[in-house]
Amino acid sequence: MPLASFAGLLSLALLTSTAAAAERPPLPPCEAGDVRLEVDANAPGRVPALCITPDLTSNFLFDAKLARVELEGREHFRRVTEAADSFMVVPSEAMRDLEPPRVTVYFVDGAAPASLTFLLVVHPARAARQVDVIRQTRPVAFYEQEAREAQSKAQRCEEEKVRLQAEQEGPGGLRGLRAAGLLNPVHGVGAKDIHNDVKPRPRAVLPYNQVLSYRAGSEKKGRVAVELVLENPGTKPWTLAGALLRGAKGEELTPLPEGTPVSILPGERGVGVMVEFEATTKQARGAYTLTLWDADGRSVILDNVTFP
Repeated sequence: MPLASFAGLLSLALLTSTAAAAERPPLPPCEAGDVRLEVDANAPGRVPALCITPDLTSNFLFDAKLARVELEGREHFRRVTEAADSFMVVPSEAMRDLEPPRVTVYFVDGAAPASLTFLLVVHPARAARQVDVIRQTRPVAFYEQEAREAQSKAQRCEEEKVRLQAEQEGPGGLRGLRAAGLLNPVHGVGAKDIHNDVKPRPRAVLPYNQVLSYRAGSEKKGRVAVELVLENPGTKPWTLAGALLRGAKGEELTPLPEGTPVSILPGERGVGVMVEFEATTKQARGAYTLTLWDADGRSVILDNVTFP
C-alpha cells in the first residue's frame, strides 16, 4: 500500500475514534470496593450501579441460592463463573467502549424480591471487588456492627478534616513539609524522571510529553506524587475527575483531594497534571499502574510507575 494511502486511512481512523469519544455520554455514578447491598422487599425498586473494570474480578455473593443469572453481553466478558449462591465476572478490554450491561439474578426460594437487577458500569480503574447482597433482616448484632462501622468511618473523616485544616493553616514550602513530618532529614524530597520507564496502555486519550515521580516522608508517614505533561488532540475538553494507583498485588492508593480540577482544552499542549497520594516509604516500593480519568470515562493508563 502506498505511504500516502496508509496515512489517509490512519487519519480517518483517528478522526472516527475522536468523534466517537466526543459523543460518548458521561459515565453514571457507580459503587466500587467492598459493597454491601441490603434489599427491602417493601422499598421501591432501584437498579444499583456497580463499577467493573477490565481484567479485574468482581464477585457477587447472595444470602440465598440462585435459580439463574441473565447477563447482557456475556460474550464480551473474559470470564463468567456461576455458583449456587454467587457469580463472578471479569470484563474484557473491549468493553471500555460498550454500553453498561445489566445482570439480573433470580432466586430459588421465591421470597420477595424474586429477582434483582444491577447495572455494571465499565469504569477506567475502579471495580466493585466484592458485592454482598442481603435480602433478609438480620439480628440486632448485625445492626450493632453496622453502627460501629459507621462510627469508625465518621471518626476517620473527622481525622482527615483535622489533618487537612492543619496543613492549610501551617507554613508552606519545605517548612510545611518538615512541620507535617514529610521531610526526610536524610533523603529530603526525591524526584525521578520516569518518562522512558512507564508503559502507556493502548487507546489512551491524551498523549504525554513528560512523566516525573516524587516521594517524601518515612516508614511511618509519607507522600508520593506523579506529574504528567499532557496534550489534548481531541475536540472535547478533558477534566480530571479521578485518579488511582494500583500495585502488583491489587493494593490501591487513592489521591488526596485537589483544590481546582485540572482541565485541558482541545488542542492545548504542555498542561501539567499532578496527583498526590498518601504512602509510606514501604508502600512506595515496587511498580504501580496509574489511571487518570474524566467524567466521560476517557482515561490515561500508565504501567510501571515507580518512585525514588
